[in-house]
Amino acid sequence: MTTFTANQIEEINAIIKAIESKIKPKSEIGAKDKVVLTSLLLTNKVKGKPEYFKCKREYSDAIVTYFVKEKGLAKNRFSSNAQTSIYII
Repeated sequence: MTTFTANQIEEINAIIKAIESKIKPKSEIGAKDKVVLTSLLLTNKVKGKPEYFKCKREYSDAIVTYFVKEKGLAKNRFSSNAQTSIYII
């Protein structure tokens, strides 16, 4: 488990707050590069438009894990670790 400094925790909490304001009841969360995710969604004909949130690579896994464990969101099947953006579908 990664330990974060106080400054990093503040940055993570700011991203979490932005994501929480956009969550809907049946949302899925994940972390993936925008270009790659767009291609995956088109190829697999997934309905729904993703909303992206920029973050640092080292924060993406911690943020997605928080929403999956604490908030009960489903983790999207295209999600990966250490990505530059978090998305909600």
